[in-house]
Amino acid sequence: MTRCTHEASPYQLLHGRPHIYDEVLGFKFRISPDAFFQVNQTAAEVLYRTVRHLCFPKAGEDRERTKVGGTLLDVCCGTGAIGITISPRVDKVIGVELIEQAVEDAKHNAALKSVLNCEFLPGKAEVVLPGLMSQLSLGGGSLTAVVNPARAGLHHRVVRALRNQSAIRRLVYVSCKPDGEAMRNFRELCFAPDQQKKITGEKFSPTLAVPVDMFPHTPHCELVILFER
Repeated sequence: MTRCTHEASPYQLLHGRPHIYDEVLGFKFRISPDAFFQVNQTAAEVLYRTVRHLCFPKAGEDRERTKVGGTLLDVCCGTGAIGITISPRVDKVIGVELIEQAVEDAKHNAALKSVLNCEFLPGKAEVVLPGLMSQLSLGGGSLTAVVNPARAGLHHRVVRALRNQSAIRRLVYVSCKPDGEAMRNFRELCFAPDQQKKITGEKFSPTLAVPVDMFPHTPHCELVILFER
């Protein structure tokens, strides 16, 4: 079955190599069978540059490795592509990912380029984030978030954790289906605080949307939205 997990029925290598390798923005990435990775390499570079620029616009687009500091929280990080490509600009990257194979890939990919400021955590974001937010509150410093969920969007507990973390002033949402479940997330990020839903944090406002054509010759488009407080 297409939705059967590697844990439920492990893959067996019958022939060839166990991983695919791809290169994006000068970084090499190992990709396991269960891990997500953008199939359009050229467009992926445009996408990741766009995300990087929206996260840290003051660093300047031409200065690829300008350091701005702070922490980048990468939710649904997959093989670590977004976090690793942005890592030269920040003090620390913390990625959260459900697929354990992808987490192992992300750790391997950081090691390939001796990227030492990335940490990747396995588990459901709605389970990992609440405790992680408490740690981040104690750490201080600036905090920027990137979320790149599947078509189902973010769990409401993830949105709540992001809303209630006051240190997050900029949030970049990457959506492959913005007219679907993601729209629910957009509303949750932007409505007024709601005690009944345990959302006490200041609301976000969408300030910029950038479409990236990841799927030429189809009606589908990746959309990158910047939310700010």
